[in-house]
Amino acid sequence: MHEYYANKAPKLRKAMNGLLKPISAELEKCSNKPFSDVFGEIWDHYEKNMLENFPYIGGDDVSGTGNLTGAYCFVSMGEILKQYGVGMEEIGYLMVLAYERKFNGMPKLVKTIAHKSFTNVNSLNKKYLKKDAQNAANAAKNPGSFETKTMIPPEEGYDFSYHNLICPLSNFAKAHGYEAYMPYLCNLDYVMFGAFGVPLFREHTCFEDGDYCDFKLKINAQPMAYWPPVFTQGKGYK
Repeated sequence: MHEYYANKAPKLRKAMNGLLKPISAELEKCSNKPFSDVFGEIWDHYEKNMLENFPYIGGDDVSGTGNLTGAYCFVSMGEILKQYGVGMEEIGYLMVLAYERKFNGMPKLVKTIAHKSFTNVNSLNKKYLKKDAQNAANAAKNPGSFETKTMIPPEEGYDFSYHNLICPLSNFAKAHGYEAYMPYLCNLDYVMFGAFGVPLFREHTCFEDGDYCDFKLKINAQPMAYWPPVFTQGKGYK
């Protein structure tokens, strides 16, 4: 285990609890155990299988670390729930439910600020160009980290777009046998953007297409429904 994750373990355990507590009733029903017990099983799996193997991609200095450590809480949850006979679709739904409840619990003011931030194209371009440079500098030191490219002008028909060129979540899934979870993890982006009233559209993923993940915003459109998962809806989006 990398020293960073060993030192960060107590905070990550607390973060996992905060992520899964909103679906505690569902986890208890699936496992027929108290939340504290099933949570302990999920954490043990996470500590032994995720923290032991996560690549170091920059630690607290890069936002992508939180994406990696947070997403794989759901994978450990799924691996434990499978032992209780829960299928992948239900696991994916529980991911959505946890994210929904997380964002629904945010103050209205926070959501309003986030909405304004994601719909101000000039501000977004400046922010993400800066992020591109930071990610490139970090990837030079920590290969396999997130790398991004803001598309200026944006792709045709959209107001803003950027690409993830390297996705540590996808790479980790392929290296450790968690491929089944990736489409459901990608679907959570629609939950987050939808909570802020921001219309996201994606036609490529690093995991499925091997080239890039595209994040495209069409400011005046309606956010897509995210359940059933976007990748199952037959509209060409992932």
